[in-house]
Amino acid sequence: MSISRTVKITCPSCGTPQDVQLYDAVNVETDPQLKDALMHNQLNRVECPDCELSFRVDLPMLYNDPARKILIHWVPETEETAREQILEEFDRSMEEMNSAMPDDIELPGVRLVLSRVELVELIFLIEAGLNQRVVEYVKYSIFTRNVEKVDPHTHRLLLNVQDSTDEELCFVVQNADTQELGTILRYGRSAYDSMCELYDENPDEFLDMFPGPCISARNLLLEDEEIA
Repeated sequence: MSISRTVKITCPSCGTPQDVQLYDAVNVETDPQLKDALMHNQLNRVECPDCELSFRVDLPMLYNDPARKILIHWVPETEETAREQILEEFDRSMEEMNSAMPDDIELPGVRLVLSRVELVELIFLIEAGLNQRVVEYVKYSIFTRNVEKVDPHTHRLLLNVQDSTDEELCFVVQNADTQELGTILRYGRSAYDSMCELYDENPDEFLDMFPGPCISARNLLLEDEEIA
């Protein structure tokens, strides 16, 4: 079941207040239209009745696709809520949930993302049957080999599943502040397939790098730099 609530918000342009319905949880099995709204950047989008400004309200949201066993928690990274704080609080919540669960019941696998584009990317990735850890391993390689072009401090690297082919994976560089899309980088599908074979034979290296629930090459690079 999807969960929504009525919230009073103020237009960021003209200051007009209004009551709007915002979703905290989306179940695509019971409400498939909400998935369409999310994928087309319309979920939790509001239009001001006075100045007609259209803007999106980002708030923590749980995306649930029971048929595909997809459970993704999106917690927006903001100036008030930094990445480190989100990761620490989420880890603490997961530990509490694990402790509260009976021994014979396994907690469902949950993924954590920090932006809407990462949520959409992950949905496409899982639905396409791609291995998320291997994809992030590829991103890690691209980041470290192209530091001048793809700086993790200022840019994201997103997999464009729709434009990828049987011959190559298509990655696009996005400015993390302006959300502007830039350079397209292509990676051989055969190299990805070879890494998937390595993962199947011995997944330990991938699991050590990306234990989850936030599986992200960009976050790993930023965390490593903070530790150093």
